[in-house]
Amino acid sequence: MEDIASRIVDKAVSLGCQDAVADVIENRSYQIRFARNEAVISNQWRESSASVFLVHDRRVVATDIKDLTKADEAVERLVKTAKASQPNPEYAGIAKGPFRYARTRPDPKVLSLDEGGKYVEAAVGGAVDQGAKECAGSFWKYEDEHFLATSNGVEGHDHRASLYLSIRALVSLESSGHGIACATKLSHFTPEKAGQKAGHIASLARAPKSGKAGRYTVLFDPLIFGSLTDQVGGRLSAWAVLAGLSPFGKKVGKRVASPALTLYDDGSADSIARKRFDAEGVPTRRNVLVNKGILKTYLHNTSTAKKFKTKTTGNAGLVSPDSHAVFVKPGDRSRDEIFSEVKDGLWLTNTWYTRYQSYVNGDLSTIPRDGIFHIRNGEVVGALKDIRLTDNLLHLMKNIVALGDEPEQMMWWGEVSVPNFVPYAVIKDVGITKSAE
Repeated sequence: MEDIASRIVDKAVSLGCQDAVADVIENRSYQIRFARNEAVISNQWRESSASVFLVHDRRVVATDIKDLTKADEAVERLVKTAKASQPNPEYAGIAKGPFRYARTRPDPKVLSLDEGGKYVEAAVGGAVDQGAKECAGSFWKYEDEHFLATSNGVEGHDHRASLYLSIRALVSLESSGHGIACATKLSHFTPEKAGQKAGHIASLARAPKSGKAGRYTVLFDPLIFGSLTDQVGGRLSAWAVLAGLSPFGKKVGKRVASPALTLYDDGSADSIARKRFDAEGVPTRRNVLVNKGILKTYLHNTSTAKKFKTKTTGNAGLVSPDSHAVFVKPGDRSRDEIFSEVKDGLWLTNTWYTRYQSYVNGDLSTIPRDGIFHIRNGEVVGALKDIRLTDNLLHLMKNIVALGDEPEQMMWWGEVSVPNFVPYAVIKDVGITKSAE
């Protein structure tokens, strides 16, 4: 695989490319999908591909090569495409290597795992024990190896593996809960706990009543708070700022959140997205993005860093830098204490369909799903439905009043695009509108 990556780069350079990057990936993944409390399908993948990025006279092109036996022909076609393309005036090169990388290795117990049925059973059993009638979701074992080569002297190898389970539990069509378990170590994988949470929320959500519009103090469960911090991480990409898709433009050094919020990105930390290097081969590291509410930096690759007269943060994306894994520094409140912060308000557990009315201002709306609750003095007094969160990303972050002391790793395909390590959060003055009936 190392030879294939180097050969792709050499071929591109021989055809006149100034920059070339090849990431050859060998994927070995395993999935179980389950519905109505039982496994319904199991899939296994073993496939190899290459992600290729080429630059010819500032003409930037990228593609995936699925058949590595035809890599040379694919590179030739890609160079022809580059020659017929328009130059990119914003392109400013890729990082110069070589680099030294931290030593990491996957958990051998995760690598040797070849049967996930008992983890599905544990999750479903946990949900049913809490009163759920029906469960559905998926279990994944991810494993892939990356062999990276670039025309600027970078060579890197990374072996990654992790476990993931998502479960939705239902008591009725209007009463559901969602739980997540993910880990890089088998000993840290807790599918039963995820099932218990999903089942508990679904049971509490029986017989929901239509909610009322207004402004509320809201307790955000880690899953929905993670969807908000995921938006923060994504909108702090320097590319998003340049493209007018971020409310954080020209705000470095300014207050963008409550003093309670310290948020950082770290691709080198233990998460299911851990990686030794970014797409240019730059070693990943911890980057503090928001420190006690003050914006410290955007996320950069080499090109955006030169545009902003700074250094790459190790977050390439060759076209668009992005977060690897987002971490919120936990607060000092236990779960009981964080609930007791809400004297009369809402507890939201999940969301989907987050959409922006204005990217540059941060105006957004999102639809709470699964358990939605009215709480008084920290206690659930009723279940709700038919509401929408309609507010502003900066306003929400500035109105954080309390954070829990136990962050959880959250990620799911609907709303949380990268792992977000987040606790419970209380945010005041949150706009709630009625959803369409």
